[in-house]
Parts: sequence; C-alpha cells; structure tokens
Amino acid sequence: MAVPRPISPSASSPVLDGRFVAPVPCPAAWGPWLLPVVLGGVSSLCALATYVMPLHGKLWWFVPFSFLGNSLAMVPYDGAVIYVGRFYPLWLIVLVGTLATMLIEAWNMELLSRLLARDGARGFREHKTTRWTLALYGKAPFFSLVASCALPIVPHYPMRVIATLARYSLWKYQGAVALGRSVRYTGLVLVGWVLPIPGIWIVVGSLLLLLVGLRSLQRPEEAEVAVEPAA
Repeated sequence: MAVPRPISPSASSPVLDGRFVAPVPCPAAWGPWLLPVVLGGVSSLCALATYVMPLHGKLWWFVPFSFLGNSLAMVPYDGAVIYVGRFYPLWLIVLVGTLATMLIEAWNMELLSRLLARDGARGFREHKTTRWTLALYGKAPFFSLVASCALPIVPHYPMRVIATLARYSLWKYQGAVALGRSVRYTGLVLVGWVLPIPGIWIVVGSLLLLLVGLRSLQRPEEAEVAVEPAA
C-alpha cells in the first residue's frame, strides 16, 4: 500500500482549512509494563554493581541518571555528561549514554502515544498550530529529530510529541536519537576535558537552568491572567 506524501502548509492545504486531523497515535503492542520493568531492572543492577565494583561507581550511577535526565521529566542532564566524561574514555561515555537514552526514549514514545491517543487530547491534535507543525515536520522528519537531539539550542521535548503524532517509525526515531545524541555527548565530554569544571559548579548551573525552565513554563499562565479584562 502506498504511503501518503507529507502535506505541505500552503494556502489551499487541508492542514489549514480544518479538513486535516492529526492521526491518533498507536500505543506499542507490548503493553504498558514491559519497558518500566526493563528500566527498573537495569537501574537495580547498576545500583548493585556500585557495591560489587565500587571503583566504577560513577559510571554505574550514570546509567539510571541517563534514564531520568532523558525522560519526560525536566531534569538537567548535560552537566552529568561533562562531569563523568572526565573519568572515562570518550567512546565509553558516548556509548553508555546513547544506549541508555535510546532505552528511555522508547518508553517516552510509548507514554506519549497513550496520552495523546486519549479523547481529552483531541483538541490538541486538531489545533491549528499542531497541524501546521506536523506539516513542516513531514518535510524532513529524520533530520529534524537529529538536529533537536544534537543541538542544545533546539529543544527536543516538543519533537517527541510531533514524532508521536506523526506516527513516525520507532526504529527511525531511535536511529535519529543515536546519531544526534552521540554527537551531542561527544561535544559535552570534550567540553569537560578542555574546561575541568568543578562538580559543585555543574550542580549549581544545572539547578539554575532548571529554575529558568520552570519559570518559562509559568509565563504563559501569567500572561493569560494579565490580559483578562477588569471587572
């Protein structure tokens, strides 16, 4: 069966005139509990390994923190790569970080597919901005994902949502994650080599970035309150 071509955002496009509706995401067939069990099992083994092989404790804890830092939670992660990269070979940190990221990204996509498939998300799926973004994403989906994974200035969080709504292939998505994140982690490790930043500075800087991110999420709500007419 032929695959439909991406819809371009033109004046006559159904994306803009209301006839186009974002497809309902399809949750994975393996069920909602498989990946959480795998992630929990790997994290438990890494925690156990810190007692069996304490010499490499930083590397073992780097794995579950990679799960947390690349999850849907807003947890700063790049600083951990800069810090741990000083103690181990570049290829090892890039390999471990990329594999851990690919594993948690599989769960991210599953969670988003289940959330966005709900009836309550229909308004978001049919919103004009969502339709427009999907049309633009369809022009270069793979390279858009690679760019958002590799470049710090391009947020990857919204790209997860768009890729889920577009029903993008999980394998292609993981390929983009592997390519983009490996480039990003290589750059971060090199930063740690060139600039030996103290760990406490990395923690403080990460917390500041987290506060800025949370503050930016509150601004739209404050703006809505500000434009409400006075009684």
